[in-house]
Parts: sequence; structure tokens; C-alpha cells
Amino acid sequence: LGRALSGKDSAAIEQQLAYLGELVKFGQALSALGAVRPGFLRIAYKKLALRWYVEGVREGLDKGLVVPGSTVGVPAQALLHVRMQASSSELMKQEDEHRQKFDLAVQKGLAGSGYLNLNDEDLVGLTDDMKSIWASQLGSAAVWRKAKYKVPVGRDAMIKVTSFCQNPATRGRLFEAYFNGFGADVDSAALDLLRTRSDLAKRFGFKTWAEYELRPLSVGNPHTAHQLMDQCWRDAQSTLVPYIQRMEMLAEAAGTISRASRSSAKAPGAFVSRIGHADEAFFRAMITREVDTWRLAEFFPAGPCLPRLLDVVGRAYNVHFQEVQHPDLLPRLLSGWHKSVRIYEVRDGAPAAGGSGPRAGSQKLGYVYLDLYQRSSLLGRPAVALAGALMLCRGHAYLSMHLPEPSMGTNKLFNPEEVIAIAHELGHAVHMLCHNGSPQEFDDMPLDVKELPSTLAETIVLQPGAMAQYARHYSTGGPPPDALVRSCQRDVYFFIRYMQSAHVALGLHGEAFDPHAATPAEFRQTAVSLWQRYSPVTVH
Repeated sequence: LGRALSGKDSAAIEQQLAYLGELVKFGQALSALGAVRPGFLRIAYKKLALRWYVEGVREGLDKGLVVPGSTVGVPAQALLHVRMQASSSELMKQEDEHRQKFDLAVQKGLAGSGYLNLNDEDLVGLTDDMKSIWASQLGSAAVWRKAKYKVPVGRDAMIKVTSFCQNPATRGRLFEAYFNGFGADVDSAALDLLRTRSDLAKRFGFKTWAEYELRPLSVGNPHTAHQLMDQCWRDAQSTLVPYIQRMEMLAEAAGTISRASRSSAKAPGAFVSRIGHADEAFFRAMITREVDTWRLAEFFPAGPCLPRLLDVVGRAYNVHFQEVQHPDLLPRLLSGWHKSVRIYEVRDGAPAAGGSGPRAGSQKLGYVYLDLYQRSSLLGRPAVALAGALMLCRGHAYLSMHLPEPSMGTNKLFNPEEVIAIAHELGHAVHMLCHNGSPQEFDDMPLDVKELPSTLAETIVLQPGAMAQYARHYSTGGPPPDALVRSCQRDVYFFIRYMQSAHVALGLHGEAFDPHAATPAEFRQTAVSLWQRYSPVTVH
């Protein structure tokens, strides 16, 4: 790079800056994957590589050899980082550090900590298949256990128990234990991130971080985003209110609320129910037939389902996934990838006749590394500090799913949400492999552009006609009944949950909330009130 700058060779400068920028991005990716050890060397190398890159871009700008909007391989974030004052550049570094700290705290909360010792009477309503992963393989011979089931306090158990357990005491215990895992460390990390983003947005010339993030999107600004969500909330009432009324009738019959505590007016055309927050998922599951989600899981055995799912996504995007390195111990020791990672070569077009290999003349797009299951380090921390899709470098996409691994001796059954999540990330992967620019240029694209291919992929695999192509019963091999498939389509509650999360994010990054003046307790109180705006039950 130094020789290219000295020789004022524009083409060579573009090439060398692109290489160095990709190297910096690749180092960040390896750090997130836990592949760079020990920690102090990882930090030192990241700082050194970033300093070389920034100095190269700065020198190119000063000499007029790097032209914003013209020079290929230098993303907007890098130009912004170089041209800003030193104090602003420091804020950008802090934002990245605080975001990583917050992500780690959230991942720790999602993974949970501790266990609940429960018996069959505590888990009435859950099927034997649902409970089997919490039981000992030794059965009654495991005399050291305090109860039959050792239920981890984590997201997977939270979804199952709050949705299907008929024992309200168990639902309440797990609800409180799970959300207590998102404690002061999460609140403090979030406030640090919000404060840095607030300061950085003002340096960029925006009033708030929400305004900065929404500017390149189709909604354009926070006001329009709030108007859109309010309109969606009003339109949802005609479907939502009957749901709430039916939920309350079931809650009355179960004795969790009295007739005197029926729903009350919250806003014109909207109501707030007196169903408890910890009970909402259970009664919603009853009226929406959410239990069918777990019946449908019997048709998604991981081994045979995954290749069929890859085929459906591949045909949707006219590509072909071919597994190239089976997860055997010796090849993985040589390559460095964990044995739980599935590696696929991706080529354009359909496979050869019979699916035996690539079609003659097909172009190789790259590789996808599908990491299905969550893993922990020796210290109990997540082994991979990210969830979702990551473009490692050109032609290489890594997908971290963080799915719960089946216990020893059992076969993994995907639930429908896990299948949809895999399809979503595969959509990202195909987009990344078809992207002709660098990973940094990919990151520069507006969020709605980056999310379009993934959202399309998950929408396709959710359709009944597509689901019939990859769903087969784990024992009989038969397809699921049409009525079962159609009962698991997304309803109004699915979209309301997205609105709730989006409204919290917008509100905390908006003008009405001052992170510099707020305490962690005030931060949590504000987050709860923002969630409440689009919630049919009282939250806490």
C-alpha cells in the first residue's frame, strides 16, 4: 500500500486498500467466532490492522488519490472515520466496543443460567417429546437428581413452558427466573451504548441515532416510522380484540383472572387485558393453536429435513448447495472448523441430473458455513459472540444459528421457527455470495436492502406448498396434514411482537429519552412503557 501511494497508482491503491480493508473485517469476524486466541493478542492485532488501514485511507485522501464515491473498496464508514475529528473517531470505536459488550450481555441472558427442578405435575401440558431433553438418560436410576426434569433457565425452555405448561405457578417461576437473567449488566451496557450513539449522532449532524439510522430506509425518519406503526396497530384491532376476549374467557375458566377484571379501554379502538404478562403466551397459544407448532416439529427431523430445506431455498434463488466436508474429526482438526459446522459449496443453477454433483458449466459462488448449535467455552460463555449471518470475506458466508442441541441419544427435531430462521439466514448467505464488493461495502447497504433476500426466503419456506416439499414425519416419512400446515401460518401476534421491539428501539434512540440523565432503573422503566404502547396486556 505504501508503494502504491508513493507511486500514485490509483488502481494499485484501490486494490491494496480493498485487500487491507477485507483483512480488517476478516479479523473482526474471526474474533467474533472465537478463533483468535489469546484475548490480549486479538485486541493488539485488531488495533494494529485498523491503524494501518486508517492511515492508508487518510494518506490517500490527503494526496487526492482516494476519491469518495469513486474509489472502489473504501466504504463510507471508513471515509467517515478518517475525515472526522479525533474525538469523533474515538466515539466510533467506543460505539463498536459498547455494542459488542451489549450483544454479549444479551446473549448471556438468552442462554440463561441455573435450572428449575421440576416433575411431571409441574409441566402438565407439555408433551413427552418436549420434556424428554430435560430428563436424564438414566431415568429413575439418576437418584442424585432433585426432580425428574432439570429445566435450564433459558430461551428454549421459556418458549415451551410459557406457551404450553398448564401450571400457572411453573409459568410464573420460569418467567421471573428468565428475565432476572437480564439484570443490571444488560441495563448498564445498553445505557453505555445509547450514550455513545447519542453523542455520535450529533457529531454526524443528526438530532438522534434513530434519525441517523432511518435516513437511508424507505420510512426516512422516526416520525414516519411511528405513524406507520400506529396505523398497523389500529388496523390490527379488528383481529386482535376478539383474540383477547377469547383469551380472557379461557383465563376465567382457569381461574387466573376474575370476570370483574375484564379488559378495559386503552385508546380508541384498543384494549388492555388483565391477563398477566407471564400468562399471555399460554392463553395465546391456546386460541391460536400454537401447540400445532410442536406437532409440526415431528415433521422436521434435522438430518433429512436440512438437505430438503436447502433444496427449496436453492431453487428459489437458482443456486445449488452441495456439502463438501462432512463433520468428521480428522478433517475438522485440519481445517479448524468445529464438527457441528456444516460446510456447503454454493453454485449457480440447478445441480446435475440426479443431484449427484454440480452441473457442467455452473459457476462456483463460494461457501456457506452453517453453525447450527450453541456452544459454550470452558468458562460458560458463548463460544461464538454473534448470532445470524456474517460475510467472512468474498465468497465465504458464516451462519450462526445458536439452536439448542439435542441431548445425548436423541435426534434433533426442528420447530417451525427454527426452520424459518435457517431459511432467513440462508437468504442472507446467498445475497453475500452474489455480492461483488467487499464485506465492508456489503455492510454499507441500507438495512431494508440487506433484509429483503432473507425475508423473501423465510416467506417462501413458510408457504404450505413449499413446506410440503421438505416436511416429512420422523418415523413414518409421510407429509404433514394440510390443516396442520395451515394452522401454523403467522397471525397478528407475530407482527405485533415485531412492532413492540421496533418501538422500544426507536424510543430509546429518540429525542424523548435522554440516556445521559437516565439511571439503569429509569432505562428499564422507559423500555417497559415503550413496549406497553403496542401490548394487549400490562407488562412489567
